[in-house]
Amino acid sequence: MAFVTYTRDRYTTQVGFGPEVRELITRALAPREPDLVVRAGTYVVDPPFFGNGDIGRVAVCGAVNDLAATGADPRHLALGIVLEAGLPLDLVHRLTASIREAAAEAGVTVAAVDTQVVRAGEADRVYVTATAFGERQGPALGPDRVRPGDRIVVTGRLGDHAAHLVSLRDGLGYEHHVSSDCAPLTALLREVRDGLHHARPMGAGGLAETLRLTATARRLTLRVDESALPVSYEARVALATRGLAPLDAACAGSLCLFVPA
Repeated sequence: MAFVTYTRDRYTTQVGFGPEVRELITRALAPREPDLVVRAGTYVVDPPFFGNGDIGRVAVCGAVNDLAATGADPRHLALGIVLEAGLPLDLVHRLTASIREAAAEAGVTVAAVDTQVVRAGEADRVYVTATAFGERQGPALGPDRVRPGDRIVVTGRLGDHAAHLVSLRDGLGYEHHVSSDCAPLTALLREVRDGLHHARPMGAGGLAETLRLTATARRLTLRVDESALPVSYEARVALATRGLAPLDAACAGSLCLFVPA
């Protein structure tokens, strides 16, 4: 008998079930319309408001990037926001402005929002769920299309997002030198998707988890030259203070691409 397990990595942006359970639920409940693509995520960020972003931006970018990585064009978002009683209104205004700005950057509309307020101490200030809706454009990207000899490409530096949050939480001082990379990647994917076999955001578990899932799905061995991976000195040091390697660190605005050789 199989059981659901719960895992939480306090350095990442997303909390949820393991990938196997997530895939099972998605297959059972996902819409059957061939051209409709839906991706949903629940986002918990510590701290929820940080130097160059906040949980609202993380949620919008996370949902649209997950959807765009399938080869679809994101169109609309539905959001659920849980606010803790006592949250200052200026932070609420900051959150809504950030969501609006990130949605505009991604080229999507916020079609629906539901908000709930819970007692102080029950929500770590803010939780956000985001569901992105889009349309399929051509063949779907996925690990089943990865072939022996494909090149693995990362589109940005590893670990910046996690390092920024770690530094803020623990007072390390590196947050002034390394910023979160949180950004919508819809425009980038639209430009390059016709030349890709597979694309995946490096969220929870970072590049290492992305490679593990792809290798498992295709039963392939993946070779990576770690010396060639883009990692800033500040991010490496900040992560090392908490025993986290850049390969395992969450990125909020970088992709792992599998490109034909």
